[in-house]
Amino acid sequence: MTRSSPWIRSHAPKKLVDVVGQERAVSRIEAFVKGFKRGHKPLLLYGPPGTGKTTSVYAAAEDLDLEVIELNASDSRNKDAITSLLGAALHQQSLFFKGKLILVDEADGISGQSDRGGVPALIDLVRDSRYPVIITANDIDLDKLKNLKKACELVEFEPVAAAAIAKHLGKVAKHESVTVDDATLTAIAHRAGGDARAAVNDLQSLSGNGAITKQDVESLGDRERKEALQNALLRVFKTTSASVALPAFEHLDEDVDQLFLWIDENLPKEYTKAEDLARAYDALAEADKFFGRIRRWQHYRFYVYIYNLLTAGIAIAKTEKYPGVTKYQRSSRLLTIWIMNQKNAKRKSVAKKLAAATHTSVKRAEHEVVILRGLFQNKRAAQPFIDELGLDADEVAWLAK
Repeated sequence: MTRSSPWIRSHAPKKLVDVVGQERAVSRIEAFVKGFKRGHKPLLLYGPPGTGKTTSVYAAAEDLDLEVIELNASDSRNKDAITSLLGAALHQQSLFFKGKLILVDEADGISGQSDRGGVPALIDLVRDSRYPVIITANDIDLDKLKNLKKACELVEFEPVAAAAIAKHLGKVAKHESVTVDDATLTAIAHRAGGDARAAVNDLQSLSGNGAITKQDVESLGDRERKEALQNALLRVFKTTSASVALPAFEHLDEDVDQLFLWIDENLPKEYTKAEDLARAYDALAEADKFFGRIRRWQHYRFYVYIYNLLTAGIAIAKTEKYPGVTKYQRSSRLLTIWIMNQKNAKRKSVAKKLAAATHTSVKRAEHEVVILRGLFQNKRAAQPFIDELGLDADEVAWLAK
């Protein structure tokens, strides 16, 4: 068994025939690459995550003995980066003396603004390519991709049918010696919502004991909530594209005040440059201002500003994507506050009694408690105060400590 390595990698399609549930799309890819001639429009593969867009490109390259040159558009999103990296790939010979297949992945992340010009640069470069170019995107209805759609042939990757996913899961389970019945495989497939990659991840996560039951699938709820939050934070912290970050919290079942704590806790672990961190905290502080206005005035329309700042604001605060994978942790701030409150509980209870007896504010009485503690070093001197204030045994012990 290979439970120590990701099954989505070890069971990724090696050939086009292995791609799950996308027969029409993969036949279009194969025909495009085989019949490519210079000047042919590139293919634009679009559809939800986990439907096989990128893996199909690599499978086609394996079938046809081509070298894949991949450019991730979320990392190289402006005109200069696109021109430098893609321009070189389009004109250089293969390092392995093979034909080449150019993959531009995640076109959603390319800048479309006139000042950054990533999309226009991409269109200009691929218009007369010597090699077949395939571009992928999750959402082709973005305004910035309007001209790119016109310059490409579109191939849709639809959500994978649950039956096809379940069949694939059965093959993976057999190869990994996992005992699971067909009904349970179908339940996992339905939960994936057309995302074959997510289904394989779920199968692996549930396979720890070598067998999976339907009850195990039902237990995925709490884990999914935690994983969803991790993935949402990953989407914000690991991109410099506002459009990629903006939907990160869209379907997340998490209170906004908890999002503040999660971001505050993990920002310094992710953003290591002082300038990036400062800009990110500026965005976080600005979001907190709007949150305060909602609490004070019930101006709920400000939520849109809060989510924009917590996603796009945090994402574009950095000048580049930081490498490595960070395991994001829940904030310890609430626990710290609770511990401090417990430590200060006796001080506050004594201060309230002192304030009532002396007709002063609790805040001022808290300062006077320090003097009172000095008197309590002498039991005889302390007794009148104990009687007058009605102090209990715990409060007396704290004052005398």
